[in-house]
Amino acid sequence: MRQLSLKLAACFYFFILGSHFASAGPAEDAAGVVTKWEKAFNAGEVDDIVRMYTTEATLFGTLSPSISSGPEPLKAYFAASAKNRTQVKLVDVSTVTKLSDSAFVLAGIYEFSGTRADGQSFSAPARYSLVVVDSGGQWRIAHQHSSPRPKPQ
Repeated sequence: MRQLSLKLAACFYFFILGSHFASAGPAEDAAGVVTKWEKAFNAGEVDDIVRMYTTEATLFGTLSPSISSGPEPLKAYFAASAKNRTQVKLVDVSTVTKLSDSAFVLAGIYEFSGTRADGQSFSAPARYSLVVVDSGGQWRIAHQHSSPRPKPQ
């Protein structure tokens, strides 16, 4: 009986401690949004991309002359990339800045690639910043700013 109790206690502690160490913290969970975004973007899953944003989210797109705000403008913006089969590769998620327990700023570098209408391939390094918030238990993008990355001088 004592052996059974010790085994049960060991399993209990392993389960509790193991799950504690296996779970990511809020910063890691928030930072995971950009990886999920990359996957959805590369799959051309426009609806999945848009669901990653809050309903009142704003977007300064990499090549867009204006700001997009709300689900329909975001859907239109990302549909163009999906139609052209543009791909993105995360190069660096260099900073995760905590604003509060439920809000983080993510900043980094990514690179877009694809084929232009004239058949020429392209590669376009860009930089991004995302404001990610906990929205009903889900980390969502509240604001995204993306711009072409300047060439080093």
